[in-house]
Amino acid sequence: LSTATLFFEPLVLEAAFGSHSANATDGYELLETTVRDSLVISLLSLPGYFVTVFLIGRRTCVCRSIRSSSSSTRCGSASCFPCEQTPVYIQMQGFFCMSLLYIIIGIFWDSLSDIQWLLLVLYAGTFFFANYGPNTITFLLPSVTYSEECRSTLNGISAAAGKVGALVGASVFEPAADMWGENVIMMCCGCVSLLAFLLTKVCLGRGGSCCR
Repeated sequence: LSTATLFFEPLVLEAAFGSHSANATDGYELLETTVRDSLVISLLSLPGYFVTVFLIGRRTCVCRSIRSSSSSTRCGSASCFPCEQTPVYIQMQGFFCMSLLYIIIGIFWDSLSDIQWLLLVLYAGTFFFANYGPNTITFLLPSVTYSEECRSTLNGISAAAGKVGALVGASVFEPAADMWGENVIMMCCGCVSLLAFLLTKVCLGRGGSCCR
């Protein structure tokens, strides 16, 4: 999904900043503009890797009750749920947030086209949560999912399947966008991310049971 949506980046940047080909006077200027806009997306999404490294394996608390800053009791009560940031749990968070952002962009595509900075931030957010999630965890899951006897083989099969999916996605995005429109494609990305979230929960459910 993350690799396939790289094709969609020029469409989002065009909606945010106008047509590059119309504004550029020559090929070099067009290349320079495209590189600059892609750099903005990359800088906004790159911290996702560092957030994953910082949080993975840590225990965080989600407290239902609101306590005052002077309270000495912050964790351990019945209303406080300590959660370990396991690889599966982080991947689920990434897919869920990607789904939410894609659906928001798809629903409000026409309005967001007039609010350039917000469209750019939301779209960069999809890459942030792709990095804080599947793009990072894909290198970690084989070691906790497959047994030693078949780990390398199944890891290779999984990687190959991901590349095939990216190839198919990148190939069908352009005709699909021409046929149904960019907003529908964004909604489809949201649905695929939600499906990936559910598959992660169902197929790797034991690893996703982080709350104790």
